[in-house]
Amino acid sequence: MEHILDIDKQAEELNAIFLKIKESNTILFLGAGASVGEKRYLSKEVIEYYESKIGKQLNESNITKWLDILSADDSFSRTHFDNFVHELLQKLIVTEAHRVMAGIPWREIITTNYDLLIERAFDEITASSQKIYDIKPIRNQKQYNYRESNTEVRYIKLNGCVSDKSLYPLAFSSDDFRKLGSFYKLVLNDLKNISYDIQFLSIGYSFTDDFGKELLDKFDSYNFRDKRWILNVDPYPNENSLSYYKKNKICIIKSSFQDFFLKYKEWETKNADIVVKKKGLSLSSSKDYHISAAPQLLLSLDGIVKQLNTHTRERFIKEEEYYKGDEPNFGVITRGLDVIKTKFTHTFTEEIQKVVNEKDGAFVPVFFISGDFGIGKSTFTLRLIYEFEKQTDLDLVAFEIVDFNRARKEHLIDLIKTMKAKNFIFFCDEIEIESYFKSLIEIQRDISIEQFQDCNIFFVAPIRENILEKFKLNRSVPNSHELKISGEFTIEEIEDLLEKLKKSSLIDFRDASEKKRLVSKIMKEYNSDSFVALMSSITSGRHENDLIDCYNQLSKEAQQAFLYTALLHRHKLLMPASWLKQNIKMDWDEFIAKIIKAEGKGILIQEFVTSHGTQPDLYFRTKHSLIADRLVDRFLPNKDKQFQFYEQMLKQIENGQTNSYLANNLLRALGRLREYNNTQIDKLYDAGYTKLSEDPYFLLNYAINLQNRKTKTSVKKAIEHILYAEGLLDYRNHRFIHRRAALNFELAKLFFAEESQLNYTLFYLKEAEELFVLKQLLDPFSAFSYVDYIKLIVWQLENIEYDIEDVMQQQILIEDLFDLANRTVTDNIDRIDSLQTLYANYLNKRTDNKDYKQYLDELYQTARLRPYACILLHNYHLQKEEFEKCDFYIDEMEYMQENFEVVKFLFKIYGRNLHDANTRIKLLRLGRENTQLEKDNPLRYYYFQFMAESYNFNYYDGKNYLNNIQTKYHNLNPEFHYEWKDTDGEVLIFDATVIKNSGERFKAIKISPIQLTARLVKGTYDKFAVGAAVKVKLHFYLYGVMAEIIQLTEEIEE
Repeated sequence: MEHILDIDKQAEELNAIFLKIKESNTILFLGAGASVGEKRYLSKEVIEYYESKIGKQLNESNITKWLDILSADDSFSRTHFDNFVHELLQKLIVTEAHRVMAGIPWREIITTNYDLLIERAFDEITASSQKIYDIKPIRNQKQYNYRESNTEVRYIKLNGCVSDKSLYPLAFSSDDFRKLGSFYKLVLNDLKNISYDIQFLSIGYSFTDDFGKELLDKFDSYNFRDKRWILNVDPYPNENSLSYYKKNKICIIKSSFQDFFLKYKEWETKNADIVVKKKGLSLSSSKDYHISAAPQLLLSLDGIVKQLNTHTRERFIKEEEYYKGDEPNFGVITRGLDVIKTKFTHTFTEEIQKVVNEKDGAFVPVFFISGDFGIGKSTFTLRLIYEFEKQTDLDLVAFEIVDFNRARKEHLIDLIKTMKAKNFIFFCDEIEIESYFKSLIEIQRDISIEQFQDCNIFFVAPIRENILEKFKLNRSVPNSHELKISGEFTIEEIEDLLEKLKKSSLIDFRDASEKKRLVSKIMKEYNSDSFVALMSSITSGRHENDLIDCYNQLSKEAQQAFLYTALLHRHKLLMPASWLKQNIKMDWDEFIAKIIKAEGKGILIQEFVTSHGTQPDLYFRTKHSLIADRLVDRFLPNKDKQFQFYEQMLKQIENGQTNSYLANNLLRALGRLREYNNTQIDKLYDAGYTKLSEDPYFLLNYAINLQNRKTKTSVKKAIEHILYAEGLLDYRNHRFIHRRAALNFELAKLFFAEESQLNYTLFYLKEAEELFVLKQLLDPFSAFSYVDYIKLIVWQLENIEYDIEDVMQQQILIEDLFDLANRTVTDNIDRIDSLQTLYANYLNKRTDNKDYKQYLDELYQTARLRPYACILLHNYHLQKEEFEKCDFYIDEMEYMQENFEVVKFLFKIYGRNLHDANTRIKLLRLGRENTQLEKDNPLRYYYFQFMAESYNFNYYDGKNYLNNIQTKYHNLNPEFHYEWKDTDGEVLIFDATVIKNSGERFKAIKISPIQLTARLVKGTYDKFAVGAAVKVKLHFYLYGVMAEIIQLTEEIEE
């Protein structure tokens, strides 16, 4: 790469750099010259002006050493110095070059500047057509773990920020930089994950300024470039050192900050394709019409969600490569390369349409296409989608969720609203990766909450039958349906396959009798095994021999690269180029020459993906995970050697969010398959920790592994890691809180087995209980908020001596948790139900197997225990549906409101009977007089207040309580609701009118007598014209009052 010393004469070289910038393939390093101008050096000006201000001259030009000297002086005030710097920086102004820079789709901006010029520049272009991305400032290590969206650019401020000097201290002294060491390491090491195709651009640093030179040297000390070029824009380079710069792979662009970006603007104007056009992003209706969509939405979906139709942009798969085992894409289907399983296609299409049209419940359906490994589940699912799309009367559009880790509900919701189709399919491949499976459940819940009307939404996901069963042991999927497919072919399907293989020159038969013999052979030998096994059978082993020959033709280095890739891809995980490079110990130059530019022989395949920020953009994979599995077992049959490869891989992985996901999913997959014993799995986790010790999400999974080792040492170590991981996050995460609670509970049990005085046992139990309470408050819709918490309470009751009042309070708590879980939890409710047996067994022991009612009656006779006994007796009779007796205890408890357990219980009972005006008065009074109710159970408090205010027609106040729910909680249960009833407790039917506001897609209703406008629940409302009079029921959901149309008023009159 040659230096660009004349930007006018070397326009071609400069334009190539501009093109990379435009394509969002550039990381920008921004120095002080971009703020104060290249003729001025901030460090020298600070020294000069501050020395003048304090009347001292230290004769030191290096600002770090200068400040170290000043800091040793007792009269020096660092706060005074920082305020002085702030005053200097406030005088800087935003220029046109800054505004141009803010309108560029950078992958990431990394700066050592302290000022707010860039933030202000982004603000100034927000409302203009220049805007492409929003800016997301990252000012410390805690904020770094934020995962930005496709429409955000991370602006990493390494050295502090004047926006808040107390939170983000300005770095000048040696001690300041020492404290920032881990932040520098985290940011710069993350750059190792991107490929050689991403360029580094440095602006505002000068090698003639000591401070700037030291910073660039500091950057390079982390080897983030790994012998890659960096472009340095500098108007005054030392031209005598150009050879030195070139030797160190620094390409000088002789230009000022202003001139560089104005030149870029000039180039951009001439090449006016906007980013969206450049990327070819678009949406089409089911009738193949272009859909007008906001550019921000298209950018947000790029590389995360893609539409599946005949225009889908994806790699072209040759026919012979597909039949040799390459993974399918939608183009394979549209070109008719697959063998259509007519029977399954017809049956599954009917079954899906039946379920979808029934619209049973609030949850959108998920269809799992299950079967054995390698029989073509993904291909069949894509064929199923194509057959649906061919039914034009369905008005159906299909999308594939490509990257679950980055998929956001807001963008999917906007997509559905934009498309305006009648039916939506979301194809979810690769959900055998555990984190993807979890994300699918979360997306299903988020979409369900919207209760879209006049359209059907459903998910289809191919998955191995045995893996689905294992996943279901830990989490259930509401409204899910398993459709099982087998690999067997009918005679007609075999004949179709043979014709296609012959056309691709993979087999040959000269006449009908030879073809018939092949059909007979397949019918006899093939029993729903993998497609690779079928091909081997048809070609008499030639297909597998071809794969072996391909491996043998690879170079020695490429063979090693293949084995590392295949060991990962056998678990459906792609290998990032940067990780592969580390594993085979090469720098980028060698890796490009020996691996990237080498012939992969069709089995070591490179895949560039649309990525953002420092996420990897180049991956390696094999033809198919099944082929990876077969060839690993062929060329690396020794399980111990495979283990050594895995251990080496994990020791070489670089820190980063994508790598953390890969490591976690790999370790979970290895644990799930049980190919290695616990000691080996533990060793692999330890290997991963050597490089991922700064990643909070790896530490979370590592803590689970340490907990499973069940020693005091390992559990204590796990608690230390979780505490450290929480310190790396800029927000409170309920998953980490739950894990810390479980770890403390585990440690308490370990100490209990040894202690006589129970000092440590009680300490860790208290810690666990407080954390379980917090977890339940933060995440009340997850089974994980209840299962371990209830186990803890029952264990305490069985093993720790308590006063009878404490015992009764704990029993009330358990029963309330069961009650709350059964109403709010959306998945794994069976795990909650199984704990009912645990609790019942405890009660039998507690009462010495005598009648439980008699036991409670005896407790009721003691005055101090009566409030607790009333609650437990109420629950007992409620279970037996003896409602009059329940009312007796409620009446009695109304005179016991000095007891807070009673107050909490009455608030719950009142909240479930708010149709009665007197009950509403009681609930509102309880809320006013007992502020602790909101803290004790905020979800219940806000929801019942919302209902009460709505019944009282105070809709504005009700919405304020509802907003508290929506801002504080995620993963709401889409189905949980109460119905609006009359004073007698009967469901109230309202007269309403169908309305549709201008510019909105969906209809609503208005109830004139109570002046209420409400959205409609999920359903089809084509027959209800705007202005039609209808009868409706109202529902109180966690996300608002919604209406359900019973029927047209005129139908009732008829």
